[in-house]
Amino acid sequence: MFSSLVLSTFTRTGNCLARRNASVVLRQAHRAAVLHEIGKPLVLETVKRIDQLKDDEVRIKVHYCSLNSTDVQIITGKHPELQVPLPFIPGHEISGEVVEIGGNNPNFLKRGDRVVAMNDLQDPNGGLIEEVVVKNRDVWQVPTEVPLKEMTVMPYGHGTALLAFAMHCQLQENDLVLITAGPAGMGLAAIDLAVAVYKAKVIAICDTESSSDLVREKGAYKTVSMGKNYTKLYKNISDAMGDKKAKVAYDAVGKGLLHLLADFVDPEKGQMFSVDPFHNQAKLKASKPEYELPKKKERTEQDVQNAAKLIDNVVHIDLYEHPDEDVYRQMISDTIEMKSQRMVSGYISKVFLLKSVQKAVEFIQQKQCTGKVLIDVKCLDDDDCEDAEAKKKD
Repeated sequence: MFSSLVLSTFTRTGNCLARRNASVVLRQAHRAAVLHEIGKPLVLETVKRIDQLKDDEVRIKVHYCSLNSTDVQIITGKHPELQVPLPFIPGHEISGEVVEIGGNNPNFLKRGDRVVAMNDLQDPNGGLIEEVVVKNRDVWQVPTEVPLKEMTVMPYGHGTALLAFAMHCQLQENDLVLITAGPAGMGLAAIDLAVAVYKAKVIAICDTESSSDLVREKGAYKTVSMGKNYTKLYKNISDAMGDKKAKVAYDAVGKGLLHLLADFVDPEKGQMFSVDPFHNQAKLKASKPEYELPKKKERTEQDVQNAAKLIDNVVHIDLYEHPDEDVYRQMISDTIEMKSQRMVSGYISKVFLLKSVQKAVEFIQQKQCTGKVLIDVKCLDDDDCEDAEAKKKD
């Protein structure tokens, strides 16, 4: 069930009226980036404040909101089967300060707490707004030594990777891991966790040369650039793997790449994961690879059967939709703790002001980012910005 979003635009008919109504506007409305039509640009406008909290809700003054590729795919209509309610405010990774708490407070939040929060990908009340209302179960306190800016980009990516590596495959030191890394940071988060925490050996398949450079800095054992030639990509992965097989294939890109990776995963002890929010297992099994596999004499019938079995058993992980709330919360609590201890880190490609959110969308569309894109929501204009990066012209 989606919560309702009531939009309220206002027009000022004169300076006197504007001054007289200014305090009312500040109390009752907030600036937000709103999607009115799929495929059209976001519109920056005022929206009516949600006045009454439900018992399980928390009101947060937003400092930062991550703009993810999943948000952009919704905005641009790349997945028409995903019907989001309009008008729609994107943004499902948020940080800020607790303003108000509903009657039920199981996580012992207090006004003024520094927090990170998540919400459903399809919730129309997303984080690209000055003040957001989310469920209490989706809010975590952040220690004072952890900058909110850095923490904002980490819950979903690192928490998802932790769920896969800790709960599903028990990743060990020196295990060989294949990770596909797109422009949004999910793959980069998995690389960071696998290398920095588990001391695994990562072979990263990257969508651009610039992202290849970054994942090498993050400690990837080897990198392969994806490009558009899948036959060449298959050969390059084969060369990188040598005669070894991976314990894990972790796909953060989609596009049927798991078909390509299946030949390189241990058929007995290996596991394949998809963390693409739009993953459809039935479609994956029925789809044909977008590349030409090696000739049959190089690929035995046993190879074909092994790959098919791995594809049949792909595990799709959606951290937010995890059925066990305690596990869901623990994954992000552990991510915050690891960040506090400087074991892991997020990577911010660029910071945009809220007023420039459409430029941020285009930045992701053009694949200019090599990590996460962050929107500074607390900064109303250049003169108000404390963040030096946000002061720069977009």
